[in-house]
Amino acid sequence: MFCDIKKQTDGADRVCREFKFWENKLDTIVLKQGEVHFFYTLTGEIQTPFLLDKYCEISSEEEKIKIDRYMFEKDRHNCLVTRGLVRFVLSQCTQVPPHLLRFEKNKHGKPRLKTTIPICFNLSHSGGLTSCAVVLDHEIGIDVEDSTRKIDINIADRFFSRQESEYLGQTREQDKKNVFFDFWTLKESYIKAKGRGLSIPLDKFSFTMGQHSTSICFADSYNDDPHGLTFFRFSLLKNFKAAITIQAPETKGFKVNIYQCVPFKEIKRQEDIKII
Repeated sequence: MFCDIKKQTDGADRVCREFKFWENKLDTIVLKQGEVHFFYTLTGEIQTPFLLDKYCEISSEEEKIKIDRYMFEKDRHNCLVTRGLVRFVLSQCTQVPPHLLRFEKNKHGKPRLKTTIPICFNLSHSGGLTSCAVVLDHEIGIDVEDSTRKIDINIADRFFSRQESEYLGQTREQDKKNVFFDFWTLKESYIKAKGRGLSIPLDKFSFTMGQHSTSICFADSYNDDPHGLTFFRFSLLKNFKAAITIQAPETKGFKVNIYQCVPFKEIKRQEDIKII
């Protein structure tokens, strides 16, 4: 099997020893009120057997079974690295060894960490990039999309609000794809922050994007508070669009910290990313 779930029990002890080794090499991520930490990993660049074995060893039995269910090796690899990233990030933030972290889901399937720490997290992946973001006290949703993949822009007429579709229609042809993914990532991040899945119709809320800000409004038939939400959008590695929604008002003044990360090997702070 891709991720062997029948390894000897001494694997957990080895994980603990190795965790302590890497813990001494990496800076601890200190969670503070009003800060969001966003981590991303290029899954295809992680091929080191030591790291892949570690991701397997810290995964739960349920996660290993899920990994092995994927038909294609590439998908199994992406899922494995995603589990490694999530457990590494949450371990860094909570100081709980990664294999001891336990999760639960709400009735719509959004995962939560079982802990007394008021930490919220969300993850997303697309086109070989996987990401995880954490924040204290407030629900969060994120989305990343590979903006180079082929899409039919006309699907905006089905899934966007009329205001968004009209804005996209008036956009210069060479900019349409970028604008499409700006809207798409914002809408996905909002839905994920609410934690209710696709029970929220995509055309019942509408984003307005300015050069320095993002705002949202809602249809009369859908009830939510536009002032109780904070949005961020940015580009990653030229090819990816990303968005964050936090269920908290902008007056909280959140700061976003972005890191490129190889779980259990390195964390690199990204200082040159423009965040709107």
